[in-house]
Amino acid sequence: MTGTNREFVHTIVVTRQVTEDTLEDDPFVMDFLEVSSETVKGEGKIRISHELSEGEKLGTSNRKVRVKKCLNSLGIPCNLDDVPNIAILGAGGGLRAMIALHGTLQELQNHGLLDTIMYLCGVSGSTWCMSSLYKNGDWTEKLQTLEESMCARLSKYTWSVPKATKMLLEAAKDENYSLTEFWAYTVVYGMLHELDKGHLSEQQSASENGNNPYPIYAAVDERSFSKVTEYSPATWFEFTPHEASFLGYGASVPMEYFGSEYKNGELKEQKEEKSMSYLQGLWGSAIGSKTENEKVIKDIFFGFFKGEKESHSPSKESCPEGIVKGFPVPTIEPEAGDMEGSLQSDPAGASPGGFSPDTKNKSITENIKGGVGSVVDFARMWQKTTHGLLTWKWGTNNNFLYKCSAFDSTELVKDKVISLVDAGIAINCAFPLVLRPERKVKLILSFDYGPFEPFKALKQTAKYCKENCIPFPEIDEKLLQEPDNPSDCYIFRGEGAPTVMHFPLFNRVNCPAYVTEWRIRFTMLRFLYHVGDITKLLQSARLNVLNNKDKILQEIKYIVAHSSKEASS
Repeated sequence: MTGTNREFVHTIVVTRQVTEDTLEDDPFVMDFLEVSSETVKGEGKIRISHELSEGEKLGTSNRKVRVKKCLNSLGIPCNLDDVPNIAILGAGGGLRAMIALHGTLQELQNHGLLDTIMYLCGVSGSTWCMSSLYKNGDWTEKLQTLEESMCARLSKYTWSVPKATKMLLEAAKDENYSLTEFWAYTVVYGMLHELDKGHLSEQQSASENGNNPYPIYAAVDERSFSKVTEYSPATWFEFTPHEASFLGYGASVPMEYFGSEYKNGELKEQKEEKSMSYLQGLWGSAIGSKTENEKVIKDIFFGFFKGEKESHSPSKESCPEGIVKGFPVPTIEPEAGDMEGSLQSDPAGASPGGFSPDTKNKSITENIKGGVGSVVDFARMWQKTTHGLLTWKWGTNNNFLYKCSAFDSTELVKDKVISLVDAGIAINCAFPLVLRPERKVKLILSFDYGPFEPFKALKQTAKYCKENCIPFPEIDEKLLQEPDNPSDCYIFRGEGAPTVMHFPLFNRVNCPAYVTEWRIRFTMLRFLYHVGDITKLLQSARLNVLNNKDKILQEIKYIVAHSSKEASS
């Protein structure tokens, strides 16, 4: 595409937005939506501005038309200008967050509420759910089918060592290899049973077409976090299908160029865009404490090279144990139709746990180094992973603000690389990202799936907002007296601030007398779920929506009415 044509299409994108009349069956609109994502790629230029990206403006503008139609159907008529921006926040929590967010979204859809949502923002395990959904341009219309697929995938008992090793050996060739790659291609892959080589920028169409809420994925800059804590915007980093951005600096780079090498704002070397599997590892890199994470990595890492002495057959009532207790069993057997490796249990004739008689108890190097990589490749991966364990090196990526003259006063520009990690180590619900004033969020539905007491993220956010002069409703401590036996919904309102509705996953309404037991049973460090427990988690999450759908609708009505009054006064 020539420069002139690119500029022409860019003008179309900005000016030809979807309206109610053109939303359905307009060939021009469909063609326009197909080309729109291409125009926001640019040439890898860094953008210094707190304004939203052109891609996000387009996506939210198109989404607003759909939200208005939904509100009309719910008996809440309003002008397009009065349509409120409503955000869902999915907290971190490993697989239980991934599963629970799916249940939450489906129940909102069942009651006609999902199309009122403008933003969907996730931390850690919730990002795993989001990244899977947004591979489908119309995922909001096929949640039941996608849920069945998720249940079948997550309840598998094996993961493919050759497939993981191939990804690891290739990743170790990069100078910025860190523990994130190892975590992504072993631990996260072992839990999700999927290696996704796609890219976040490929979600642009699904985020622009107006069919789905606009997605935001949270991370934090570990170095800033260690210096200025979670209460500084400088700590926070966000990913969207269009851009990767430092929240505190208003600095962004097109998603396709995240990880490329920059100096003083100029692109020096373009790198291949990070895969979705890598990003899933980055976003979900803190499902346990440092000690717990370190043990998991060491057990898997050394298990690779030693060979596993025992494995266990799958059971309907309990999960098998692989290299790590409770972790899916590694296998070197190929999956039918997949020459790269297995994602499922072995056919009849294989030994228990997935190892065939002639390969069980052999080390990874004995089994597959001839077909997957050379001795040099294995040595490189071994050395870099060992170094990562010694230095605890995570999420290393080229810093696109390196020696950027626009930020001479900050230490950030001195670092050639940055270290991005799971936002759950800061605030386990990404309030700072949806509280950006440019996003104009009026109602926040906060679904807490985390391992901590269910009000921790609320209290942290209140402090974050106070220190940064950001409007946020007052959190009445009197309402938060029973963290071990919470209610299923808490509502906080404030003048000039967004309304916050907070939903603890396990509570005295959806699992009376079992709150503590279920928190333990569905711990973040649980790596494998059988179908029965997936169903229980989905049901718990759905009940929180079902039992409070009228409250959600009431808050939306109040916000719309209040906005209309302000507009007329």
